[in-house]
Amino acid sequence: MDRQIVCLAIPSFEVALARLNDPSLRTRPLAIAPISTSRALLREVSLEAMRDGLYVGMPIEQAKRLCPTLQVLSPNPHRIHRANQSLLSVITRYAPVWEAFQPGSFVMDLTGTTRLFGSACDVAAKAQQDILKQYHLDGVAGVGSNKLVAQTAATLIEPSELCDVRHGSEGVFMSPLSVRTLPGLHRPCMRKVLQRLDDLNLLTLGDVAESPLDALSLAIGDYAGQLSRWAQGIDHAPVLHPATQSSLEEIVTLEPDEVDDSVLWGKLLDALQRLCRNLRSQRRMCRSLSLMIRHSDQIEVTKQERLTQETCWEVDLSSHLYVLFQRCFRRRVRLRQMTLSVTGLMAFAEQGSLFDESPLDSQRKQERAKSLAVALDTLHARFGEQAIRYGRSH
Repeated sequence: MDRQIVCLAIPSFEVALARLNDPSLRTRPLAIAPISTSRALLREVSLEAMRDGLYVGMPIEQAKRLCPTLQVLSPNPHRIHRANQSLLSVITRYAPVWEAFQPGSFVMDLTGTTRLFGSACDVAAKAQQDILKQYHLDGVAGVGSNKLVAQTAATLIEPSELCDVRHGSEGVFMSPLSVRTLPGLHRPCMRKVLQRLDDLNLLTLGDVAESPLDALSLAIGDYAGQLSRWAQGIDHAPVLHPATQSSLEEIVTLEPDEVDDSVLWGKLLDALQRLCRNLRSQRRMCRSLSLMIRHSDQIEVTKQERLTQETCWEVDLSSHLYVLFQRCFRRRVRLRQMTLSVTGLMAFAEQGSLFDESPLDSQRKQERAKSLAVALDTLHARFGEQAIRYGRSH
């Protein structure tokens, strides 16, 4: 059975939400970025701002020199979360399996659903119309035989448009596109690969696909095989529902940039609580913990620690997280972002010990901490994320 994958996305999601909230911004050059520091980089830019030469990753100071009428708004995580949940109500209406790869962007696996909803192209059009009608958000839709082709197709079109790449035409579709079109090449680890491709004058995916694999391996190393398959439109990666993904992460964006240990530690504890709550809701545990911090000068530090025993409880993970935080935060330079990840996920199977050698007081503290975590899960599920937060007592 041929796979039917749809990528449905709202371009410049945060910009679109800001304009819904304030209609006066609809015709003005608009960008999303932390406004507390002039060294911050633009996270999103509107079409009007792009026409003035602005792009994602440009420093705010440079952007304002190029476009004096630019309106810069601060990110609003709560508004993004609420809007994302609203979009999910439409996505889950049609897709038995879906994956969110960034706010406002989803990949849906519609394989085997033709008799229920029609072809993937028809479902994509229906979902676009539902989102526009219910939430006044204009989306793009890419349809293909795999995630890579569907995502690539969605990046090439304007809002309200749909791009359908027929089965068997993936290579023809990918061939004329720039190498930088590939979604997977924007990760930091791929910068050297892009630079090497530029040096070799391999500018299009067709150039890469036609290059002998042996020669490509000599030029870019271990990434050659994967890049060659991508250039031909080949991608076997499955669409993973959140409950089956191999890792979970929480991104903490700091505004303004922060250097106070106590503030940073409090935000990490909030992130850890959200991750543990997700693990428990999915009945899963993690084997390792990873922390990445990004300083104001864009220097990144990543540390990882493998756990001696799988867990989904904050009381077990907080000490490991504190060690990671101390190992990462060695430079007294303000932080702009922290990313906390749990990996090596497995099904929940907690085994108690008949002869626990830890002190009785320690056992009781563990049980109280777990009971408190379950109670907080219930409160958050009923009253929302902001119902209870970590605070400082005096």
